[in-house]
Order: sequence, then C-alpha cells, then structure tokens
Amino acid sequence: MKRRIFLGLAPLFILLAAVGLYAVTLFSKLGSQVDVVLRENFRSVLAGQQMKEAAERLDSALFFSLADEEQRGRELYAQNLPLFREALRTELGNITLPNESALAEKVKRSHQEYTARAEVFWATPENKTRRKMYFDEMLPAFTKIKDTAQEIIRINQDNMVQADREARRLAEQSTRYMIIAIVAGVCGAVFFAARLQRSILRPIRRLTSVSKALGEGNLDQVVPVTSQDELGQLADTFNKMATKLRAYRQVMGDQVLQARQMTEITFSAFPDPIIALSPDGRIDFTNPAAIRFLYHCGQKDTLPPSVQAEVDRVFKGAPDFLPTSFERVIVFRVEDQEVFMLPRVIGMRDESGQIFGAAVILQDVTRLRLLDEVKTNLVSTVSHELKTPLTSVRMGLHLLLEERIGVLNGKQTELLLAAREDSERLLRMINDLLDLAKLESGKAVLPSEEAEPQALVESSYEDLRPLVDSRGSRLVTKIAPGLPKVFVDAQQIAHVLSNFVSNALKHTKAGEEIVVSAKEDHGNVRFSVIDRGAGIPAQHRAQVFDRFFRVPGSESTGAGLGLAIAREIVLAQGGTIGVNSVPGQGTEFYFDLPPAPKEGLRG
Repeated sequence: MKRRIFLGLAPLFILLAAVGLYAVTLFSKLGSQVDVVLRENFRSVLAGQQMKEAAERLDSALFFSLADEEQRGRELYAQNLPLFREALRTELGNITLPNESALAEKVKRSHQEYTARAEVFWATPENKTRRKMYFDEMLPAFTKIKDTAQEIIRINQDNMVQADREARRLAEQSTRYMIIAIVAGVCGAVFFAARLQRSILRPIRRLTSVSKALGEGNLDQVVPVTSQDELGQLADTFNKMATKLRAYRQVMGDQVLQARQMTEITFSAFPDPIIALSPDGRIDFTNPAAIRFLYHCGQKDTLPPSVQAEVDRVFKGAPDFLPTSFERVIVFRVEDQEVFMLPRVIGMRDESGQIFGAAVILQDVTRLRLLDEVKTNLVSTVSHELKTPLTSVRMGLHLLLEERIGVLNGKQTELLLAAREDSERLLRMINDLLDLAKLESGKAVLPSEEAEPQALVESSYEDLRPLVDSRGSRLVTKIAPGLPKVFVDAQQIAHVLSNFVSNALKHTKAGEEIVVSAKEDHGNVRFSVIDRGAGIPAQHRAQVFDRFFRVPGSESTGAGLGLAIAREIVLAQGGTIGVNSVPGQGTEFYFDLPPAPKEGLRG
C-alpha cells in the first residue's frame, strides 16, 4: 500500500522539484540583473546628476561675483567644488559601459581646465575683465562639463532601460514555461488521482458503506478481501469484528431481555404508581399500580395536569421535583374517596447531563396525611385543654405572691416564684403549640399588605434593641437600596425576625455584633440575621426547623418550637426559609419573600 501511494505521487514530487529548481534559477538570474542595474548604472546616473548640480552652482558662484556679490560667490564656489570632485571620483570608480571611461576622462580634463581658469578669474581684480573671461572662457567650459555629464547619465539610463527589457523578456518566457509546467502538473495530478481512486478509494468506500450498515444494526455484513495489502488486512479485521459483534449481540440481547423482565417484575411489585415518559411527553412505561390509578382518574395516555406541569418543568431544565412535606400533596378522587398523592419527578440524564426521559413516582400518603392531621388536632386539643387549668394555676400563684390571703415566709415565696416561672414557660409553650397547629392546618389567616423591606427591618430593630442591649451585644442593619415591596403580614414577619435575633443572642458573646440585612436575591427579597457564634454542624442543619429540635450540646433552654413556627409563617406568606452556617465562624438564618405584584397584575 505504501509503495502504491509512493509510485502514484512520485511524478508529482518530481514535477514539483523541477518547477521549484527552475524558479530558484530564474529568481537568481533576475536578482543579478536588478543588482547590476542598482549597483552600477544607478550609481553612475546619480554621480552624473550630482556633477551637473555642482557644476551649475560653481557657474552661479562666478556669476554672483559679476553681480558685485564677491563674498557670496566665493563661499558658494568653495562649498560645491569638493562636491563635484567627490561625484567625479565616484563615476571614475564605477565605469561599467563602453565609452563611459572616455566620457569620464573628458569630464575630468574639462574640470581641471575649468578650475585653472577659475583661479585666474578670482585673481583678476577688474570686473570688466572678469566679464569677458566668463563669457569667453568659463561659460563654454561649464557647458562642456554639463553636456558630458549628461551624456554619462544618458548612456547609463539607456543601459537600465535595456536591462529592464531583458528582465521583462525573461519573465515572459519564464511565465510561459511555468504555465506549461502547471498545466502538465494538473493533468498529471488528475491522472494519478484517478489511479489512486481506483486502487484505494473504491475499497474504502465499500468499507464505509458496510460500516454504515453495521452501525444501523445490520451485523450480517461481509467485506470482500481482494488484496493482501493494508486495505486487505483492514477488510479481514473488519469481518472478524463483525463476527464478534454478532455473537455479542446475541449474548447482550438475552441479558437485556432478562434485565427488562426483572425490571418489570420489580416495578410491578411496587404499590405506588410509577410512570416513565419520553422527552416528548409520551408515556413509555407504567406499572400495574399506575395503570389502575390512571384508569380511576379518567386518564389513559396522559398525566393529571398538576403532575404534567412539574414534568414539563423538569424537561425544561428545572431540578428534579422531590418534595419532602405535605404542602405539595395532590388530592385525587378514586372510587368516591379522597386519595392524597405526593408526586416525585426525577429526570433521567445521560453522562453529559442531557435529559432523555423522566420518571414519575406517586407516593400514596393518605394514611400518613390522616395521621399528621390526627397528631395536629391532638396537639391542638390537648394544648387548648391544658391552657384553661394552667391559667387558673397562674392566677392562684399570682394571688399567693401578692399575699392577699396571708403572709408568706421566705421559703414559700421562693417555691411560688419558681412555680410561677415554670407556669409562664409552660403557657408560652402551649401558645406556641396552638399557633403551630393553626399554621399547619391552614386555619390561621394572615392578613397581608404591601410593606417596604427597610420599614420591616427598622420596625423590628426598634422592638429588638432593648433585648440586644440587655445582653451587651450590638445590632447592625444593612439594607440594600431600591428593594421592591413585599406583600406580607408585617407583625408575623417581625415575629420571625425577632425569633432569629433571639437565637443569635444565645450564641453571641457580649460586645459582638448581630447583622440584620435585606437584599435582592434571584428576584426575591432576602431577609437575613447573621451572628458570629459557634455555628451549626452540617449534620444538624436540615433539622433546625423541626418541632422540638435543639442542636445537641447547645445551651438553649427553649422548647424548640420558635424556628418551626417561623418556617410555617414564611411558607404561609409564599416564601422560603433556610440556614447557612460554618462551624466556628457563625450562622445566617434567612427567608426569601417574593416581591409584591404590580398594580396591573393584582387579581
């Protein structure tokens, strides 16, 4: 194969080398002619021009003396005499043409005569005698020098013109030869390309066609082996590869079929509906639970609109929809019963991150939802029932401490004060439980109005400043300019900020500052409270908003309901809540609220 390619391309290499050698020779010859013109003839022309100009100035110097400008004439003569002699020496040293030497010698003799007569001219005192000498002797000598120098210029210029004509003739001749060589090279290239095509490209095209069919799944392909060169070896290797692929397809087909059967059996055992969709929204797979669910919902080949909306968001690039709370539960009516389904949408992506499908899992949380409602109602009922007797106990404690029914000794007063403090703490806990139960059940109606973020932070600042000052800390506010208004219950938002600041005070040393800020974040308004305390370990951050949770090892004495209530308040306002913390550097509790709708968009 290598020999075939070499023999096919060798004539082209030879032609290219011949053309290159000829071009180098031509350029060298043309360069020599140009060098002769520039180095010899042009120097003589330049020397002749300088002699003419110097001779004219020498003549002008003599003429100035006749016009009573003796000093000026002598200076001009002294300046140009060396210039003329330098140009004459250049010409005498650059004789390149026939008859040029005689002309140069003639100029030399004429100049010697001219300078000898000029010495006599300058030595003659009478102007009248000088005038006669100038017109009778000096002017004819000057004219002779000028004409001879012009003749030197002429013969060198003629030689330059002749050299230019010779160069043009050589260039035209070379152009013809180059055109002939190029035409011959193109014809040879076409001829040799056709030969290479027949011997090389035809087997390659055949191999390409077979490879394309193989890529489309047709593995029953055989490439004929017509030679023992590299192409023949490639064809033989390709045939062996196709044989192995056919065997591999058989094995993989059995394994894929087995894996599909196992997958279908596994999904069929799931009690929750599982649905797989292609990017165009078509349902590709449903387990038996999903088939029954879609049938009862009156959906055959499509998802319920509420679930389809989340699927469309995932297909458009949104993160997977994985809710963890009952707020995103969807209620369906199946056989005259309410069924609560928690949908999960998981995008199926390849290694490059491109989505090629989505899986929808509908988790039946009806029983869990009912249990959560029972728990909430139980907490609400028990808290409500405990509040009445606890109020009576508090009233009795207050009456005893006021000593209206008798004087107390020191020990009795101490015990009653401790009992009153515990009853107050128990009452706050019961009130928090009642508020939390109302928020979770959705029965608590939070009034909403437009509010400036700066006004919300500043009003909270005034309420919190006494508490912060009592702890010896400093409260700093940072409000970004130009924030949009938010549509919230200002009193409840102040309660959330108060809870955040109270938590920050428990973990802030005296003298340190607590920052309350408001800024824009991805189109929402973010309110933050930042402290410089010990921080929250990463494994506990997801639980800080759970009821009755307190970070292990902390010195907090609360019941663990404040952050849970804050979360429910923010969620009821349409916002989101979160925490950022770096152990040893501090903690940021924040919540994001959407901006208030514009006047024309309010419904």
